[in-house]
Amino acid sequence: MLAVAAATHLPPRVLPVIQAIEGGTAGMVRPDANGTADLGVMQVNTIWLPALAARARLSIAATQERLIDDPCFNIAAAGLILQRYVYETRGALLPAIGDYHSHTPPLNAAYIAKAEAAAAQLFTEK
Repeated sequence: MLAVAAATHLPPRVLPVIQAIEGGTAGMVRPDANGTADLGVMQVNTIWLPALAARARLSIAATQERLIDDPCFNIAAAGLILQRYVYETRGALLPAIGDYHSHTPPLNAAYIAKAEAAAAQLFTEK
């Protein structure tokens, strides 16, 4: 996660926070109500398959397999997705984190709140 954060110019604590919220594991596929699915450790949504496959120069099937079974590939994909959202929000990290889950304002806000709570739990000295 640190290497991906450095390569995508993200704060080093962001990806662990997202993983804590998503709760994914290698091999996990979680279907969504809208017909998509969330894959692997960072629960990368299948809507990203075409863009990630093009970036990785892999077939969509191979990309999906790697997202499900390869935690490093999955984390790298999550970093690229979050990097895009940071760009779209002109550097505003919290809205970008919310966008990782949803662009719908109430869902975005709820995810931001989860991220703040997860960060406090993960990184506050006790």
